[in-house]
Amino acid sequence: MKKRSLLIGLSLATGVVSSLLLRKEKQKNENRQNFIGNWRFTSKTKEDVILKIANDYSLTIEGKPLPVSIVELTPTRLVLLDTFGYHLVLEQKGSVITLYDEAEDCHYSLTKIA
Repeated sequence: MKKRSLLIGLSLATGVVSSLLLRKEKQKNENRQNFIGNWRFTSKTKEDVILKIANDYSLTIEGKPLPVSIVELTPTRLVLLDTFGYHLVLEQKGSVITLYDEAEDCHYSLTKIA
């Protein structure tokens, strides 16, 4: 009887722990989706620029694909490396997402568009 109670208790504990771990993993994946979508920012020359980040984190700027590789991906930070060796850093601080373009040494505030 004690073995059966112990087995039931361990099964219950295993179920609770695994559901908590799955919930955390789901939240992480949802948070990493924050960077995906269409974005607008204003360049140094005061022109609107459209940036698209696809589900696979490929990048398109003004309709032109820019080959990049992922350097870092966390819920609040996405770092991409372009073919010229420059980093593009997207960071989320609260509800604001910014882009740092290492090639231009400039920060831009991003606005999500439909």
